[in-house]
Amino acid sequence: MQDETLLTNLQPQGGLLRRILADQRVLQVLGQILFVFLAVGVFWVLGNTAAEQLRAKGLVPTFNFLQLRSGFAISESPEWYSGDSTYGQAFIVGLINTLRVVSIGLVAASVLGLFVGVFLLSTNWLIRNIARAYVELLRNTPLLVQIFVWYFIVMFSLPQIRDAITIPAEGVTFVSLRIVLWLLLALLLRRYLGSPSVAFERREALLYGFGALLLVSELLAWGHFERGEGWPWRPGAGLTIPTLALLLVSINLFLLGRGKLLPLTMRARARGLGLGALAAALIFGYGMLPMASLRVETYPAIFISIRGFVMPELLATARFAPWFAYVGLGILIAGFVWIWLGRRTEDTGRPYARGRLMLLALLVPAALGWVLVGLEPPPTHVPVEQGDAVVLQPLAEAAQAGLLSTEDRLRTTTQPLLVQMPTQNRFGRFLTGLEFTPEMMALLVALVIYTSAFIAEIVRAGIQAVPHGQIEAGRALGLSQAQLLERIVLPQALRVIIPPLGNQYLNLSKNSSLAIGIGYSDIFTTTVTIMNQSGQSVTGFLMVMLTFLALSLLISLVMNAVNRRFQLVTR
Repeated sequence: MQDETLLTNLQPQGGLLRRILADQRVLQVLGQILFVFLAVGVFWVLGNTAAEQLRAKGLVPTFNFLQLRSGFAISESPEWYSGDSTYGQAFIVGLINTLRVVSIGLVAASVLGLFVGVFLLSTNWLIRNIARAYVELLRNTPLLVQIFVWYFIVMFSLPQIRDAITIPAEGVTFVSLRIVLWLLLALLLRRYLGSPSVAFERREALLYGFGALLLVSELLAWGHFERGEGWPWRPGAGLTIPTLALLLVSINLFLLGRGKLLPLTMRARARGLGLGALAAALIFGYGMLPMASLRVETYPAIFISIRGFVMPELLATARFAPWFAYVGLGILIAGFVWIWLGRRTEDTGRPYARGRLMLLALLVPAALGWVLVGLEPPPTHVPVEQGDAVVLQPLAEAAQAGLLSTEDRLRTTTQPLLVQMPTQNRFGRFLTGLEFTPEMMALLVALVIYTSAFIAEIVRAGIQAVPHGQIEAGRALGLSQAQLLERIVLPQALRVIIPPLGNQYLNLSKNSSLAIGIGYSDIFTTTVTIMNQSGQSVTGFLMVMLTFLALSLLISLVMNAVNRRFQLVTR
């Protein structure tokens, strides 16, 4: 028996290969290697076939065509691009246009989606159902249809350039000083009522009193301006018979609030109404209510017409670089303050107003740099073209005569940034200002509204994922609805919101290629024109694919970093 066992052990192990093939891990690796070889082989055959066919037609894939003259104009292009530019420069212009739409669209869709998502959970029936209709209608309508609606219906319905809608309207506006007074009183009242130590009865009395003061004062002021001298209540007339009648009504309301005929809440409101009306009668009767107005001349800043939108442009001057160094210093200080105060809170448990202190650390160096950079005096003379000659002219005289070009103003101003308002020539063409074509606005608005509907649902789900006990605890602490949303709900909801939010950002960036439907010169539309002229279709599609791949990877990288920052860390 022992001899047979020994003989069996000495025999060669012929089942080694069988045991290796029976291992699932080995089979998985071999299957992946086989698939890679098969995929490479298929693409190799297809690539060689396509290359032979293109070579037979004289269209060998290459990037050398990017140095050739493009020969076509782009409506949404910077000043340095023209028909004499190269295909490579045309591709860069398309890339810039795509990045403009995507960058603005991501921010706008996020803000709009956040508000709509909060409205979906509103306790107000009307707001909640309007938000629900907004989401359901936009989510279930194809994006291309929405782009067509915004472009062919909305943009084509705008007026001509000579009748453009201007914001604000040109003219003279009178701003009453009473508005400033009411705003200051409202801010002071809001600050006082924000304290949890204020009793409910006092809160009701002050709110109703301020409302009565505002309403009665404005009614008296309206009667004075509309009725003129025939109005029996005149400012500064003292205790006239109408004023005495108003005083008696106010005193009766106050006394009614002091009695015990009404419930407690109604008594507080009656006292507030009585005191508010009494104060309005005395202030108006003795002429202490401001009746003057400030005369403000308004000039159009935004023009909306069938040719698009034009708005003020922010330009960097020759002193921008030194000032931006101060801004960079402020960013570093603000980051240090944020991290240091966060660690102090973790160590001591004492809360700090990190947001306000960080903003202060950012604004102080920026404001200081703005002042210091502007101390350097501007040049006294500037070269100005007069006919065929260039002469030196005093800067003040040249500016007053309107002889300074945009480049001259950027070079001679003492400010780091210059706001350039839109200006037109006699033919209605805008010479200065930031222009957005109807194609770009239609695409941008459609992308923002369409994506915001999906983001709203994500925000709603994230807020509802927060345990209800957290919300009840915040209410027990006396937090308002805004404070509850800002400090408790949204920080916890972000852990649920951010992962699917990144997918919507990717969808927005890729959906921007639908611009070809309305002729907006994004990267895809421009590349199609380049391919039609040069015949380099393979190279063109490869460039577009690699560009969108890089953009998607960049968005994914940023969103993954944000997700790691907000995810719940457990031990």
